[in-house]
Amino acid sequence: MAQTSLLQGKRFYCRDWVFHKIQHCIREKTNGLSGVITTPSKQSSASGTGAPNPSGSSAAGSAKATTWGVLLVGGPGSGKTALCTELLWPTSAQGAHRGLQQQNLAFHFCRADDSDTLCLGGFIRGLVAQICQSGLVPDYKEKVHEPAVQSALQPGECERNPTEAFKRCVLLPLLSAKPPQQALFLLVDSIDEGCQLGEGEQRSSGSGTPRTIAELLASHHEFFPPWLLLICSARRQNRAITKLFTDLS
Repeated sequence: MAQTSLLQGKRFYCRDWVFHKIQHCIREKTNGLSGVITTPSKQSSASGTGAPNPSGSSAAGSAKATTWGVLLVGGPGSGKTALCTELLWPTSAQGAHRGLQQQNLAFHFCRADDSDTLCLGGFIRGLVAQICQSGLVPDYKEKVHEPAVQSALQPGECERNPTEAFKRCVLLPLLSAKPPQQALFLLVDSIDEGCQLGEGEQRSSGSGTPRTIAELLASHHEFFPPWLLLICSARRQNRAITKLFTDLS
């Protein structure tokens, strides 16, 4: 079952600039699908931190060929989870009109006080269930019903080998499915929760087993389908996590 936000339904204020940036990034992805050549804005293509807003929250975009995403960073209490919640369940007429929630393929909210939200197996199974239910990638549901995929999703097996499960149950079916007509996004809030990486530590190598959701996504981000935008949020002071998603070379 997908881990949802505790802030769902609460009124959200300000930070419209972030939604405009995300909308721009999704549009860039969609233009790439249709063969339209565009020049990404400096803010979208540069690794690092975008313009800060009054609350101290900021957005960073990382680019590597066609696989780039958005990293929302800010201090504790700056509204990262509230922003992610508003993106999925808009409370304002403007947010509903923007319609970004209709392009969400799947989401996950990590919480330090709930170990289930930090479990790699639960994260992968939650993504699979949401993608199937969304209907945004019609071919996907048929592909994940194959015996080999279902075997990798079994409790225990998914936890023992999350890398194989993520590839076989999420990435490969999406890559082999018919691309949607417009770009979609995967949202993971508070991706730094549960991470104990020191600043000098490196993320898991291709041969290692990822320990966290952050490591799993960072080590496979370059294999995402070109129509899928990864959006994550993290605390600004967690430099190790920020480095995972702004230094994907």
